[in-house]
Amino acid sequence: MSQPLPGVNDVSRVLRLICLLLLISPQLSGQAGLDPRSMAMGGTGVAVANPATAAFFNPAVLSIEEQRRYSVEYPIIGFRHSDPDDLSSKLNSYQSQDLFGTLGHNIDKFNSNDPSVSSSDIITQLADLNSALADLGGSAIGFELMGAGSFGYSGQESTSQFRWQAYAIFAGGRAGGRISYRDEEYLSSFLDAWGQVDFDNPANNTPAQLDALASYITYTPDGVGGVDDVDFIYPDSLQSSLELVRADKQEVGVAISTRIGDLAVGITPKFTKIELLDYSASSETGSESDYIPEDFTSYYEDFNFDIGIAHRLENGWTLGLAARNLIAHEYAGHRLMSGVMTPTGNSLDLTPTVHLGAARQEEWWTVAVDLDLIAQEGVLPQLPGEQYLSTGVELDLAGWGQLRGGYRLNLDDSIRNVASAGIGVSPFGIHLDVGVAGNQNELGLAVQLGFRF
Repeated sequence: MSQPLPGVNDVSRVLRLICLLLLISPQLSGQAGLDPRSMAMGGTGVAVANPATAAFFNPAVLSIEEQRRYSVEYPIIGFRHSDPDDLSSKLNSYQSQDLFGTLGHNIDKFNSNDPSVSSSDIITQLADLNSALADLGGSAIGFELMGAGSFGYSGQESTSQFRWQAYAIFAGGRAGGRISYRDEEYLSSFLDAWGQVDFDNPANNTPAQLDALASYITYTPDGVGGVDDVDFIYPDSLQSSLELVRADKQEVGVAISTRIGDLAVGITPKFTKIELLDYSASSETGSESDYIPEDFTSYYEDFNFDIGIAHRLENGWTLGLAARNLIAHEYAGHRLMSGVMTPTGNSLDLTPTVHLGAARQEEWWTVAVDLDLIAQEGVLPQLPGEQYLSTGVELDLAGWGQLRGGYRLNLDDSIRNVASAGIGVSPFGIHLDVGVAGNQNELGLAVQLGFRF
């Protein structure tokens, strides 16, 4: 009785493991744009004077705010899911075809000399399976999650007084998973082997010829130097694997801002704790029960800071420039091998980013434009890079509510261009904001509750 193909049958199980890994424990992201106001306005925030989230975008805007006030923001929750390769649809298509089940069933019948299945049927089905798995291979999926809270003071009481905002990002992160299909050459060799064998007339094959294909087929000698029967051998193992990188960053900081003449300046010193998960498992061993996060996780603690400047022009426009994570860090991945945490050769780089913004804020409307001056790589090579040009607008309804809309262009990969919209409700200093953003392969959602007095 033949055994099922190990590994290939577990592709759907491995993809389910990706979803589990992406949702295990809260994951932290220092990436701006996951609060609802910014998300709804296309990801803008560098020059928009909003003290509620100044520390996430540009600390200098704390001193641009004209009204003196305290703000308490808790909770701020946002997530973004990206499937640029349409992996979900590919997986659904693969599962609905049941290519592996059909192939295994027919190979059993063929090896049992069932005349209803021919060698050409097996060759066609094996080629279809190889093609479908190759299409899954390299496909990637990404996920970002942020939860945060802040408390701060802003306003223009005098040109010398400092403004501040303390914040903690208590949950968040960036993750990416992919299927690496490394068995195309191996399964293609099976196809080649089958093409060299006469299954309909075994006697036409010589033992020497079949011995050269011993990794793929087996035969029964006829006792007189010939061949009686030829069968298919299932592969002992496959090399395809699940790979996942997840970066969790817990961050606590204080944004400090003041004015120097007409220029607002700010700095945000912050302490960070990074957990980098670098996971890989073959499709044979990649199961939920075998996954132990500590075996694949490296831990780091660091200090970093952001700086920013902002200037309000006489014509009503505000210009802002912010640089985040000015101290570059490289975080190496490790996995437990033979009882020792061993470097994988993979690493995640935290590099400085620079963002330029312009905004105009009037009594009942606000417009804003942001540009990332430095492109960032995706958390996995298969995931798109990031360099955004963001635009947004906000309409204020007498201070009681806000309507927002925006659009974000990814200059590094147009597949991640997204439209966005959102609302705010703000009676008596209490406000609730909701933002959504997305396209056919990406979805973002954010909510925020806050108090301003």
